[in-house]
Parts: sequence; C-alpha cells; structure tokens
Amino acid sequence: MRPTMSRAPHTLAALGALLASLMLPTTAEAQPAPAAHSTWAVDLTANTPDRSNTAQAGHGLTIRDRHHHPAAMPAGRSYAEYTAPRTRLGRALTALTVQTTASHPAGSQVDTEVRGQGPSGAWTQWSTAVAGRPVGFAEPVSTVQVRLVLTSPADGAAPEVSAVKLSAASEQATGAAVAAPAADPAPVTYRVYATREGLVGGTTANGHVITSHDHFVALPSRRLLASNGGQEYQVQVCHLGRCETAPVWDVGPRNTTDDYWNPSTVRESWTDLPQGMPETQAAYQNGYNNGLDQSGLRVTNPAGIDLADGTFWDGLGMTDNDWVDVTFPAGTPPPAKYWVDTFATAPVYGSPTSTTQTGTLNAGTNYVYCKVWGRQIGDATTYNHWWLKTDPDTGPANQYVSAYYLSRWGNDEAKDNNGTV
Repeated sequence: MRPTMSRAPHTLAALGALLASLMLPTTAEAQPAPAAHSTWAVDLTANTPDRSNTAQAGHGLTIRDRHHHPAAMPAGRSYAEYTAPRTRLGRALTALTVQTTASHPAGSQVDTEVRGQGPSGAWTQWSTAVAGRPVGFAEPVSTVQVRLVLTSPADGAAPEVSAVKLSAASEQATGAAVAAPAADPAPVTYRVYATREGLVGGTTANGHVITSHDHFVALPSRRLLASNGGQEYQVQVCHLGRCETAPVWDVGPRNTTDDYWNPSTVRESWTDLPQGMPETQAAYQNGYNNGLDQSGLRVTNPAGIDLADGTFWDGLGMTDNDWVDVTFPAGTPPPAKYWVDTFATAPVYGSPTSTTQTGTLNAGTNYVYCKVWGRQIGDATTYNHWWLKTDPDTGPANQYVSAYYLSRWGNDEAKDNNGTV
C-alpha cells in the first residue's frame, strides 16, 4: 500500500476510449485539409511509429528485412506494414479511388487498405482497394487513412511503393465500389474455437513485440487489425463466465482474409459460408475447401481466434484450447474516464512495453481510460505489471503510466478510487 495524496482534478485533452470497438488512432497526426481539392497524395515518408519492417530505398517504400515475418505466419515470406498519417479530405465522400504506384517483382504483393471516419467519430473496418474499383463507405467520411502491406518471398526481390493517390470516386470510378462495413454495425456474438497464440518475443502483424502474459487477440483478417498499441478495434471474449475485452493486434490463425463476423455482402472471402462461421471451422468440421486453408494447407483444428497468453490465462482462466463467445461490439461510446490518485510524479511511455519516456504525469488525482498488461515496474516487494492509458501533463496524449504509482492499491492491482477494475 502507498500513501494517498489528494489534489484537485486537472483537465487534459482526451482522445482515448475504454472498451471501444472503434476509436481515433493514436499513431499519427492528420494532414492539413486540402480544401476544394479532389485528389490527395498519401505521405509515404512520415516518421510514424505505426510501421513494421519498412524502409525507404530507391524511389519509395520497401521491405527492410526480407526474412522478417509476423510470428503467427509461416516462415518463407517476408512482411512489412506502413500506416500513413490520417488525411482530412475537407469534405464528406462516400467513395474514393485509390491509385498505388509500385513495382511488383515476381512473387511479391502490395495491398493498399483504406478506412474512413464519419460524423460519429467511428472508423470503418479496413477495406482492400481493388484496381479500377473505388472503395465505398457505408456513410460519408471526411477523414481517411491508408495502410500498405508489402510481402515477398524471403529469397526474392521486394516490392517498392513510390506513390499512393486518393481521388474523389466520381471522377475516376470505372466499376462498382468495393463494399465496406458500416462504422457502427450492430453488435454480433459468435461461438468460435480459440487457441493460445503464445510466441513470446515474436512480432505481431501490426509490429507489436509479444511479451509474457500479453493481452490481445488475433483474427484471421486485417479488417480489424488495430494500430501498434492501439485500442481502436477490440472484441470481447467470454469463457465459462469470465470475459475480457482485448485489442486486435495480430492476424490469424491460418487465414488472413476471413472476416467471418461480416455479412456475405461485405465479407472479403468465402461469401458462401454463413455469417459467423470461420473458414477453418467449416474446413475442419465439414470438409469445406477440401479441408484446406487459404494457403492450401490442411486445417488441423477449427480455430477462429488466437488469444495472447495474458488473455488466455489471466483474463479468461483457460488452461487448454476451447470454444469461446466472441462479441464484435459496435459504435464509439464517449471516452470513459476512471479517476485515480497517484502518489508521485510518474514517467509515461508510448506503450506498456516501451522503455523510452514520452512525458510526465504529475502526482495527484488523474484520469485514466483502461489498463493493459506490460513490463514490471518496482522491485521484488512492491511491483505492478498493469499500465494505464492516460493523457499526461507533459508530452503527447494517449500514453501509458504504470499502475505502480496508484496510491490506494497493492501489487498487480489496477482499480480507480472507487475500487472499480
């Protein structure tokens, strides 16, 4: 226990949200609004932290290490991801044409993904742009974001992206728009088979380095892949009466284009399967796709979600792979603030595992949004692994402070002043 110190609550600028399925990204600042323009160039050189294994070479963006791949994906194919800064359009649009200029050596691939933000403040799910077809949005959006995913054989040449241009779809549209899920879909719950991801020390698809007792999930589609350390896409997982809401930080198991939670009208692959049925489950149980996954490998279990160790063991109390209920929540609730007392001025960091200080939170009464398991702060007697998302007194918003600095609670506890977890 630590001494309680009181201080008048202070007001800080808030951008985070607790248990929100969609929220403003925390990894890049928006570009200035190009008023009255109908085309927008995407910045491929920004020093954004939301990038993994990319490098600038030749005429543009490429893969830095061709032997790097996400831990949950098989070796033999390199992977790199770059999320550009947000682009404010200066007006509302329901569709955009995306033109990506890139080299494609044999066996390599570049996927350009887009999401939009409308009046509600919620982000749509990511949609993969298709050449000659605009990307459609279920509601008008005035802010968009582009993500590039580059892959190539580990022993082959890497692709190189030199430019990405967005255009108002009415000017260049040549085909039907790629359908996109709504930003605020109705919540749905499906019973799927969950496996433990493990792979501590590996890197997820969004660049997060997996730690012991980590808390996140992997889904077999990038449509809900959140930013590195971000909470903008989350799901609730329940098992035998215990539930945890966790961010989506990895892609898998097995497939990468199976957004089974979406209706067939917008589902990216295997549109003949019922909504809520993962392809791996259909392949394992019913011999669908000849019992194979999208890579042509034999499916050995019906897994539709992977759980990080902390979610698997600590959050849900699971000891073996099992069936769970997964809820894909809707909407963007108002930012939830939990008031806590901190006994000393505390350093803040960009993620629960970072060791680079980004600012300071003063001692006193402060608000936080949520907790995430991370590296230990303290010693063998007094310690805490929980980290609290907050807006510090100095430094950028949406940073993490260790729950070690809470005045009222003990080791590995993270509650507000009322005792709420």
